[in-house]
Amino acid sequence: MTFRHASTPTRCALASIAATVLLAGCGSDGGSPNDGSNTVPVQSGETLPDVVTDDEEPAVADSGTINVRLEEIDVIFSEGFEVGLRFETPDGEVLASTLWSDFVAAQGDAGPNAFYDSVLEQAVPAGDVIVFGTVNVGIGPPPEVPDLDSDLGCRLPVNVPVDGSVGVTVLFSGDDDCLEVG
Repeated sequence: MTFRHASTPTRCALASIAATVLLAGCGSDGGSPNDGSNTVPVQSGETLPDVVTDDEEPAVADSGTINVRLEEIDVIFSEGFEVGLRFETPDGEVLASTLWSDFVAAQGDAGPNAFYDSVLEQAVPAGDVIVFGTVNVGIGPPPEVPDLDSDLGCRLPVNVPVDGSVGVTVLFSGDDDCLEVG
């Protein structure tokens, strides 16, 4: 299962397009679907974004995945932990970002092992991608929730093959080296 976070402008644009398409069919005199009576005008050269249903992934030319998992450890942190992840192009374009707790919650398994066993499969363009991350473990108080728009501390450049994947492991061993390929 792939977890993606669509930005609010993208969701709003898709909702606007869907509403326009639905409204264009209102009041139709029952003519055939291809008679032009329920079409949406498009300016010359204008393109509309792909509409994605829950069952399909958007078509991305020359894409791959980054599979993120947590390092295997022999303990469960009683105060919990939080991991912040951000995926960017080398020129700083944010492709996606998430908190580990949000990703696990979206999977539907609320058990404690889900936090340790889940694997995030992030679709990205093939080529160079930078993975940023931070790990906060609760010691006494609960863990601090990372600000995904700030400096996350760990930086790992990876090269994603076309239609392939790269594994990234989140480590609990320290702030400056919390990500590794593998």
